[in-house]
Amino acid sequence: MQPNTISDGDHFNKVYTLIGSTQSLISIIPEFRICRFCRRDESTVTFKKDAHACSELLGKNSSIIYDECDSCNEKFSVYESHLSKFFMPYLAVVGVRGKTKIPTFQSRTEGGDESTRTVLKFEDGKVNLTLSSLDDYKIDKENNRMSIRFRCPPHKPLNVYKALVKIALSFLPTQKFNQYALLFDWLLKDTPTAYFTTLFITLLTKKKFGKPYVQLFEANSIFTDQGFYPELTLVLNFGNLVAQIFLPLSEHFDYPQSNGKSPIHEVYPAFIYNQDMKQYQGLSGDTPIKMKYKFSTIDLTSEVNCTRDEVLNFTFESGDFGIENNSEDLFQ
Repeated sequence: MQPNTISDGDHFNKVYTLIGSTQSLISIIPEFRICRFCRRDESTVTFKKDAHACSELLGKNSSIIYDECDSCNEKFSVYESHLSKFFMPYLAVVGVRGKTKIPTFQSRTEGGDESTRTVLKFEDGKVNLTLSSLDDYKIDKENNRMSIRFRCPPHKPLNVYKALVKIALSFLPTQKFNQYALLFDWLLKDTPTAYFTTLFITLLTKKKFGKPYVQLFEANSIFTDQGFYPELTLVLNFGNLVAQIFLPLSEHFDYPQSNGKSPIHEVYPAFIYNQDMKQYQGLSGDTPIKMKYKFSTIDLTSEVNCTRDEVLNFTFESGDFGIENNSEDLFQ
């Protein structure tokens, strides 16, 4: 299914309702544990590991869930390794501290030649870069700006999508498990259903999140004259980035009614983080909000190892290429 993408920020809250978030997550150890993903209990699986609802690869956090078994946790760690490779440039540049440290980014080499590897370390509040390939960066000395091409390590895009779906389902309220049981089965067993692998990314210039913040939304109604809204959407904030995906469809989705209709991807209004909030909140309800903002889309369909290049823009100090970590103008 190809998405029919729209991005009217003021419309988002009319289409979707928040049903789970980092703020509302309740971490209580139950007397008897049942895994929310595989539905097995303590008689057949163990629950020894602390399972994070949102991976600490995206930033150190205390969002623990106690209904994820060790077996599922191990399976999901494979997906998370691909998630880490995918987002590594963003995490390293902004200085997102994971479970133990801020990650170091090392680009893939060209033909195994170590002299082509770019290394980025976040040290003492600064981004320190070792740039080996002249093809990987461009410098604007007049404006103290430079762009750097990060050659990301190989990863499987569909595993990135699955890692994000896993995060979303970690915040699904227990009373909705039966309604969305097929999503758990798809994640673990690839049970057939329709799913949407477009990732929406907004880079922020006026905001940096101290730790990851997760929001899970459910559609208030599904069908319109123009198309249909996917039932669930995940919005994930970390570093200076807002990422959004739409989850696979449940077994209760009315496929006959959707015949001839296209999915409508209602993009979360991440632009509010780049606006003067006093001015934004002062707008009356009758005032049309016309704010232009940029987001990029990435297709996460492929099940084979892929490589991608991410070009990020920086400011730098004088001519020594010591790049300050300034979240207000780190990215263009």
